[in-house]
Amino acid sequence: MSDLLRLKNLEHVSEYEEDDKLIIKVRSKRSSPERQCCLLVNFVRNGTKLKQRYRDEPIRRQTVLLEIDRQRYKCKECGKPVYEGLPDIDLNHDMTKKLRVRIQKDAIEWPFSHAAEINGVDDKQVERIFKAHAKRVLASYVPKMPRVLGMDEIHIRKKARFVLGDIENRAMLDMQMSRKKLSMERYFEPMPGRMDVEVVCQDMWKDYAAITKKLFPNAVTVIDKYHVQRTSNYGMEVVRRLLQQDISTQARVKLKNKRGIFLGRWNDIQPYTRNQMLALFVEFPELRRAYDIKEGYYEIYDATSKAEANEKMEWWLASLPKEYERPFKQSRDALNNWRPYILNYWDHTYTNAYVEGLNKLIRKMNLQGVGYDLETLRAKALLKHGNIVYEISEGLTRAGRRLPTRKRINGLSLSTLEADLEAGLF
Repeated sequence: MSDLLRLKNLEHVSEYEEDDKLIIKVRSKRSSPERQCCLLVNFVRNGTKLKQRYRDEPIRRQTVLLEIDRQRYKCKECGKPVYEGLPDIDLNHDMTKKLRVRIQKDAIEWPFSHAAEINGVDDKQVERIFKAHAKRVLASYVPKMPRVLGMDEIHIRKKARFVLGDIENRAMLDMQMSRKKLSMERYFEPMPGRMDVEVVCQDMWKDYAAITKKLFPNAVTVIDKYHVQRTSNYGMEVVRRLLQQDISTQARVKLKNKRGIFLGRWNDIQPYTRNQMLALFVEFPELRRAYDIKEGYYEIYDATSKAEANEKMEWWLASLPKEYERPFKQSRDALNNWRPYILNYWDHTYTNAYVEGLNKLIRKMNLQGVGYDLETLRAKALLKHGNIVYEISEGLTRAGRRLPTRKRINGLSLSTLEADLEAGLF
């Protein structure tokens, strides 16, 4: 039995069953106080705290509790009581350290509910152990800055979060709670490799532009193609909703749940969908006009050069009917306020399209994890799929000490994460 326990400082005495649990009586191989309270070591035995129980790894799926009569000592110098040390026990979780390590690994590999079941503990205890472990491991995590950096938002629990990615390798590097300017400055400023970033692909969030200009001075800013195009989808939807307010109930039913069919490109949609749209255009010519405006906006990205794209932008702005200016205000503002950065796309054809896939994965992660918070989602993804590399920091602190070792995690592949989620392992 002592071999089964695999505990360096405790030895087996006896065992018995209580209900469906296996109780193993153990004792310290060498009892000594858990800490020293005074300079002069002068402890005397002072009673025993009976039957202290700590959970250990299950044996053949049976719950195992270690039972120890824990010796109490008294310091003759200050009179404080001190209990014998238990180096094999994690007193914060009332379990052996080897069980805690096992739960840490299982919580990374499996959903918390499954990790709890196979280790015979509560889901919440698994979550607490995982979070404490992740906090330690990721404390000095520093993402490696890629050549092409993607900065975007992702919505988790109805709030916009900040996500960082390596666009060329379609990998997520990190997720952060806030995308506010001050938070991002604190996050990026100490990060090594900032000066090596050549392209930053972002949406039209003003704080991203300020951060790029200040902290990535050698990088070209490219406004993400899909964020630009998406503004015309919004304009199309505004027209549809406004139209619904002024038509009969019978006509309104025809437009109900039809939002999706207007999002597709005319040459890409199925014949059935195209016929549906043509029928609606006959009855509602306003929708036909709005759809043509949206399609014209998309056609900007059909340009094969920056000069051609600029001409298409000018044409679109000039041909926008006055009565449609308000619904398509976001599209107009994008071209008027962000045009130089939008045009950079024709020099550096990168997009944040991988974030769209990441949004879908996050929803799956939440479903499988029964609503993991952002901290847990981030930690689970990084610890399970990120390749941790330890980098020895060069140089010394002001006090002359060597800088601490940094942990760098090479970005996690979204295809790997997706396969994991499809298998139900998150």
